[in-house]
Amino acid sequence: MIRSFLAIDLPESIKKVIVDYIKDLRQVPSSVKWVSPQQTHLTLKFFGSISPETVEKISQTLRKDISEYPCFNLGLKGIGAFPNLFRPRVIWMGLTGDRDRLAALHQVIEEALASLGIPKEERPFHPHLTLGRDKLNQLNEPLYKKMTGWGDRETASFPVEELVLFKSDLKPNGPVYTKLESFSLKRI
Repeated sequence: MIRSFLAIDLPESIKKVIVDYIKDLRQVPSSVKWVSPQQTHLTLKFFGSISPETVEKISQTLRKDISEYPCFNLGLKGIGAFPNLFRPRVIWMGLTGDRDRLAALHQVIEEALASLGIPKEERPFHPHLTLGRDKLNQLNEPLYKKMTGWGDRETASFPVEELVLFKSDLKPNGPVYTKLESFSLKRI
């Protein structure tokens, strides 16, 4: 079985921005486990553990169904948390840019994969980049102040030109992601 997910990988320039954000947040004492910025990505579909045959079927379907989907641009904007900034369990960065195209692409993927018997996500699609997780879900006023002080900072945009099917191996020091396959979007 292969633990896998479909995502948009980020360019190095954007990962460097994320490094700076996390470095700044780490200055506040907390129980947050920060992600490795080099592992940061925008998840479009998490599959869990699936067979190599299912991976191949997913690859064939995506190659066919998204090859005509046009490239678009995104950028990073603001910071948020689930369930909220005051008691964050997941701290994330939001997105700006062609969010409508991103949502439409997500819908294309959901429909295409449903034809393989892969269930559609029941929760609404809320695209974000996870920066850290706090299992304690505790009040941390200094961290709250740091995050609210950022407001709607915005980065330069970046092109979304391909999707990546990743394999995820869980290790004691955190997950290790390996690219299984890339799917190019249509360049206009």
